[in-house]
Parts: sequence; C-alpha cells; structure tokens
Amino acid sequence: MGLSLPWSLLLLGLLTGPGASGEDSAPVVVTGTLGGSVILPLQLQDEQQVESILWMCRSVPRAIATITLVEAGGPDAFSQAETPYWGRLSVVGPGRSLQISGLTWEDAGPYRAHVNLRNSRITHTWEYSLHIYEQLAHPRVTLSSRISGNGHCLVTLTCVAESRGGTVTYSWTPLGPRTVVSHGGSVLSVSLRPGDGALNFTCVVKNPVSNSTSLPVSVPPSCTGPGVLGGDMVGEIVIGMLGRSAILPLEVPAGQEVEKVTWISRRLVAILQPGPAGKPILAAGTQGPYSRRLSVPYHDYSLQISPLGPQDSGPYRAWMTLHTPPINITKDFTLRIYERLQEPTITVSSQIMKDGTCFITLACSLDQAGEDVQYSWDPRGQGAVVSHGGTTLSVSRRSGVSDSYRCTAKNPVSQSSSSIPTSSLCSASFLPCSLRKEFLLFLILGAWHIE
Repeated sequence: MGLSLPWSLLLLGLLTGPGASGEDSAPVVVTGTLGGSVILPLQLQDEQQVESILWMCRSVPRAIATITLVEAGGPDAFSQAETPYWGRLSVVGPGRSLQISGLTWEDAGPYRAHVNLRNSRITHTWEYSLHIYEQLAHPRVTLSSRISGNGHCLVTLTCVAESRGGTVTYSWTPLGPRTVVSHGGSVLSVSLRPGDGALNFTCVVKNPVSNSTSLPVSVPPSCTGPGVLGGDMVGEIVIGMLGRSAILPLEVPAGQEVEKVTWISRRLVAILQPGPAGKPILAAGTQGPYSRRLSVPYHDYSLQISPLGPQDSGPYRAWMTLHTPPINITKDFTLRIYERLQEPTITVSSQIMKDGTCFITLACSLDQAGEDVQYSWDPRGQGAVVSHGGTTLSVSRRSGVSDSYRCTAKNPVSQSSSSIPTSSLCSASFLPCSLRKEFLLFLILGAWHIE
C-alpha cells in the first residue's frame, strides 16, 4: 500500500534535515587558505540510519573518499582513492565532516557528499562550493603629483595588491575633506594647499582570509622639489642581479616637453636634461658611488645602473619637471637585487614500518638563501605533503620502489636544483627503532646460546 501525501512529506523531511542541498538550495560556501586546511561540514540527523558517505568533487570522476559506518557502534571504515587528494583527507567530528589539508588552487570548486541510508534507496546529498584564497602580501603604493591651475598640489596614490585568489578590497587611512577615493578604493587623490604640512597615508587590503597593510607613504607638503628619500618605500618593483644591470623605466607623457628629470635615492643620483636633437643626457650625478655606472638606455628619461652592487638596492624616485603645462610628475621605484643561487643541499631521514611502508622526509636548504626564495619538489606524487615554506617534503611509499626526488630553489633572477635517489632509503638497512631493538635482542640471545 502506498504512503499518503502527508506521510511522504514527513519522511522526506526526516531524510533531508536542515542544511541538506536540494535542487533549489544553494551550495554551502566554504573558504580556505592556500596551503592550509578546511572542513566541509556534515551534520547527520540522529534518526537517520546512515550506511555510507561518498565524497565527490568535480575534478575527479570517482569518489575521493568513502566512509562506511558499522552497526552497533563499531569504528567507521575510511578509505581514500588514489587521486590528487590522497593523504590529504581525514574525517572529523561526530557528523563525519571531511577535512582537506595542504590546500592548492586546484582544490577550489564544487563538492558533494552522498549520504546513503541503511535499508533504503534514498540518497541524501550535500553540496559545497570551496573557495581558495592566499595570504595577502604587503601592497605597494605608487605616487604621482602635479600642480593645478589654482596652485594646489594634487597627489595621486595608487595601491596594488598582488593576488590571484579573487576579489581584494581596498581602504585608506586617514581620510579627510580633501581626499577622494576612486577606482574601487585602490586610488586616493589628495589636494594640498600652500602651507599644509606633510601627510602620511596607509593602504589596507583585505580578502576573506587575510588583510595586509602597506608601509606608511609620506606625501610631501608641496610639489616644489624632489627632496631625498629615507627608509623603506614602495612603488614599481625593479628586479636586478648582482653584477649585472637594471633599468628604472620612465615614460614622458605624450605631447609633453621635459625641462629636466631628477633621479634621487638616499642621495642625488642623477639629473637628466634634453641634449642635442632632444636626446636626454646626464647633466649631473656622474660622481660618487654611481660614478661611471649610469647611462640613458633609450630615447627617453629611463636610467640604467651597471654593474649593480648590494648598496644599490632600495628606493628611487624620478622627479619630472615639464615645460608646458608647468607640471611636476613623480614616479617611485624599489630596486631589489638578488644573487645567483647555488645548488641546494638535500638532507634525508626515513623510517620503515613493520607493514613495509617507508616514511621519508626530505629537507632542502641553501647556504646563503637570501630573500624571496621559493622551493618546489618534483615529483610531488599522491599523498606527498610539503611543509615549512616548501623546504620539506614528506612521502610514504612501499619499500623496494626505485625513485628520486628533485628540489628546485628559485628567486626572481635564478633557479638551481638538486636530486637525490630514495630507493636506498627504503632498504632493510634503514630499520625503525622497534625493529632495531628486536634484532639486537636476537643477537644477544644467539651469542648466549652459543656460550
């Protein structure tokens, strides 16, 4: 005999429960941090007799994990398929939620949990949308200025956050009656009147998992001169290699006539003026630490420094004075200098368990790493876990499998690699402590028996 409509609706309510995703329900949005872990929450109802749970994702054509519940309160059986998620999944909480560790960009997307009820053909489906974001680095701020017709100094600050993880929101502090925010919050315009003092502004960037603040940017009280830079500064980043050359690029606005360009850092660097046929020439700044190392590489007012020394890294500013209209435009740079990386060193530790599984930990290091060094491993393999900023790789594998791993260290100007074979690390000579003790006891008993 079939169920009446009210009984059918009641049964459907018990099976779905709060939070279940149906055709008209939006997926549960879950936010994770790149390299961190995230939990896809699952809440099972007490009255539901659950037999198994299958976790699915769009990028894999089969279940990435299966949980089989045993009757009479026995332990659950948890299994992972050999997918890119292997070794990074675990079950947490009484609701059998799924935790994903070591998040990558590829993990973002839709997920589903199919809950199969015992003695029933009905499957309860939960849907999720996983969003991955990265921790934001300090944003950089560029500054330009010009004198308006009424004699006020108009300063424009542009904030840039380097992120590939979706929308970033911008804000500025402090704000006042003569500040205007535009371009989605990334641009701040400041109007300075004669007699105003210097002002400091800070840009704040946010995403769903982090926020970061720029270094304070000092806005000079007027547009009268370039001054001298001190401390850290932001602006366009220029990368150079120690001993090579670097160019600080500067473009003149179309249709404008340049009177001069003053390049400054922690001291005066150079003054460029129009020469014969309008080609810029060095008018000053050829003495001191930059002596015989400056040149004008193009038919503009860019500045080339060669060869680069460690003392050349730091802030630079180009102060461009135009004839018509009488405008001063500034552009800021930060010159970062890196050395060519040497070959990295790989240190190894391993342990073989009684079931034959070999656990290997590889650590990659450089004698003089410097700044902004990134590490990567190849192959990563299923179940591999990278930690400590990419320098450490942990893998588990069966003994006797011949393989090798390569560590690559990279900075903005170079990269270097080292490889190490791992087949010997999973041989019988690398016994775990428990097996070593048993083997030593066997030798002692054997010697006693011979005596």
